[in-house]
Amino acid sequence: MPHDINQLVYVGKEPWHGLGTPLPANAEYDSIVQAAGFYKAEERPVFAPGMDEPIPDKKALFRQDTGEYLATVNRGYEVIQFEEVARTLVEAAGGVRCIFHTAGTLGRSGVRGWLLGELPEPMRVRGDSSPIKRYILGYCGHDGTTAITLKNVATRVVCQNTIGVALGERDGAEWHIVHTTSARVRLEEAGRAFRRLVQGYERFAALGDHLAMTRFSEHQLRNVLDIVLPLPQDKAEHPRLEKARNKVVQLFHAGTGIEGPIQNTAWAALQAVSEWADHHRNTRSVKGKPVEAMRLESIWMGKAAAIKKLALTSIMNEAHVRLRA
Repeated sequence: MPHDINQLVYVGKEPWHGLGTPLPANAEYDSIVQAAGFYKAEERPVFAPGMDEPIPDKKALFRQDTGEYLATVNRGYEVIQFEEVARTLVEAAGGVRCIFHTAGTLGRSGVRGWLLGELPEPMRVRGDSSPIKRYILGYCGHDGTTAITLKNVATRVVCQNTIGVALGERDGAEWHIVHTTSARVRLEEAGRAFRRLVQGYERFAALGDHLAMTRFSEHQLRNVLDIVLPLPQDKAEHPRLEKARNKVVQLFHAGTGIEGPIQNTAWAALQAVSEWADHHRNTRSVKGKPVEAMRLESIWMGKAAAIKKLALTSIMNEAHVRLRA
């Protein structure tokens, strides 16, 4: 049974970083900061053993509220607090009527903070009876590698497949700011980024229509799986991988909401891979971290998102479909 994205997001508030919380209606950024548990990251010097002076080109980041260690970064890394991102994104979202209704943190020590917003008027794909909710995810991190990011995380309602993550920056579906000395200047461009994401949704709708009208065979899907879930070139059996590939084929023919005009189409192929990646792919458990939170991070930012991105590219190549400029 597919996991409702809202169930993943709303599971509790306290047990572990990553289990988000619903926000008050029409929440201002200060309400978001309080409800989501956004903390401040503080910088501290880094010392090497036996040295009295700090290492000149390094600094460490710690949670101000709990003192937990977050990361060691270069001196040129500019700390942008979660609350700064929340304020900027909430203000920018007003121009496109995006309402943030859920927020939280993910990862070790809550190293990444996120906001989930929704645009009005769900997207529709020709022949598909399920609406697609137009979600926008904003997140950043204090791990030294996670950029401030806005991305399309469109979700097909009937199966809760998060398909928007299959699109990339060149498709108008992602926007990034790295933590450099110009990060605050670029953060002011968030309003333009929101407009670009809205325009990207229009392109995504056109692509969805095209995929839904493009016939696609099981043979073509297996060609896609040779790229997305390739079998190693040895003579050993790989039962887990073969089981995953067969499950995707099964979902192509009888996945949730795969019926009527969209059967045996490139759109059905994308849904089959997405449903497997989001709801059937094994998520390894780590002590002290709920599988639900790890799955959510994978769907939005990790392995599941990467699988869907590669699958979309492979399906489009196999079907000779191109995203319009």
